[in-house]
Amino acid sequence: MSDRAEQLHTVADTQVAGLIEVLSGADEDALYRPCPGREKLGDGTIGANAAHTALNYRRIGTFVAAGQATSSRPGHGQQRHRSRGFLRVLGHARPAHGPTGADRHEDGFAAEDLDRREVVARLAAAREDLARIAELTDEQLDSVPAKDSFRFCDGKRTLEQVLLGLLKHQDHQVQALQAALTQTAPSGLPES
Repeated sequence: MSDRAEQLHTVADTQVAGLIEVLSGADEDALYRPCPGREKLGDGTIGANAAHTALNYRRIGTFVAAGQATSSRPGHGQQRHRSRGFLRVLGHARPAHGPTGADRHEDGFAAEDLDRREVVARLAAAREDLARIAELTDEQLDSVPAKDSFRFCDGKRTLEQVLLGLLKHQDHQVQALQAALTQTAPSGLPES
């Protein structure tokens, strides 16, 4: 454990807690409303974006766990193999946004397939997964994950830098969701 790891965990936990709070207070139809600026994720609704965001938090937690299960030495072959295995299971063996020109948001989430309580439960489970971040040591944070083992892993960035990049990306998602949920009345009309 390190102070740096605890700070990273606090950032992640605060993000998820904030999203849980705003989703928990939302009306039942909130998931069906559009999420401005996030139209490419699933069906473009708040629900699709919230489910995608919850899944990505779980992926981050699993990525951290995969790194903890192995040596934290930079470039350690066994770590690279195990990390990729875990990530393949999650459908994330390559970076989420490749150079193909198209975002790889094939998770296909649609509001009609989701329930607000279910999404909140997914976020709560992700919050538990993210607690693993606080258990990281300074040595682990300074290790360099294998190139392409997860998003932002370029073979140069340390685990701490990768996690900071991931949490910054997630924060953009959370902010978009919070704005969509708080700026729209249940009727879909802007609040006055």
